[in-house]
Amino acid sequence: MKILVTSGGGAKGAFSVGILKYLKEERNINHFDLISGTSTGALIASLASVGKIDQLVNVYLNTNNADILKPQNLINSLTQGKPYVYDTEPLFRQIDQHVDVTTYTAIMNSNTNLCLNAISLQSGKLTVFSTKPLVPANSYLTRLVDSREVLLKALLASSNQAVFMNPVKIGNDDYVDGGNREVIPTRVVVNNIDGDQDHEIYVLSNNPNELVTMPNHQFSNLLEVLMRAIMMFVQEVRENDLELLSKFKIISNGNIRIFYLCPPSELDRQFPTGLRFDPGLMMQWMAMGRDVAERVIETTPMGNFPGMRPF
Repeated sequence: MKILVTSGGGAKGAFSVGILKYLKEERNINHFDLISGTSTGALIASLASVGKIDQLVNVYLNTNNADILKPQNLINSLTQGKPYVYDTEPLFRQIDQHVDVTTYTAIMNSNTNLCLNAISLQSGKLTVFSTKPLVPANSYLTRLVDSREVLLKALLASSNQAVFMNPVKIGNDDYVDGGNREVIPTRVVVNNIDGDQDHEIYVLSNNPNELVTMPNHQFSNLLEVLMRAIMMFVQEVRENDLELLSKFKIISNGNIRIFYLCPPSELDRQFPTGLRFDPGLMMQWMAMGRDVAERVIETTPMGNFPGMRPF
């Protein structure tokens, strides 16, 4: 099986799109049997599941903050029951446009099992929305996508970072970004592939392997401290996600080839949440993703965790 794992990272998802463009154009890889995506990776996963890589490139190169986020009055957010900084109604319009009825039908008819992560604020549990049935697991709940409305809401929920962006109501629960539990969504992968078989797994991370150190920096305001705390949180979650995949590879009897692709350093230190949609920067990150893919895949043809610390 060919498996794709696409991580969160907001605008930094352009890095992953660069990798997918390389895989399509240089390796003729345009189909995956299983795709697991969270946050911006969920949006990427939806179009990648039907081979629309060129459309993804166009989306990331022609999107700015106004196309995604609608700033809210912070006083109103605090006093009028709006627990978020940005309204993502513009993002929902984008999702509705790109995952139209034709695309939705293609996704549902595809042989790919598309899996999208979100977190219920009520239960605190990871929920995997999938286009095909999944093996039950204690580490997540499952919900089968049975309508375009559910798919669109799942995509929005998976992308909406808690506090920064509005929760999304699906059924009786309010869902937020799957990255709160999995930055690199590996749980559904290890629970739904046979370790005795051969698999090729492409793990696309929009964050660097190592936490950026800032030994001489003086943190002088609230926003700086918040951004630094988020960077540390993302690093911890990401390490746990990768450790799960690494252990799976160790205990498996099949030939498990894992290509771990990540940027060499933090793509946007000023906005590590990825909430700066600058077409110029995203073009650079996309080119970097392509370069990293070429270097890693060409030099590690058997698959491994290049550059990762051993677990």
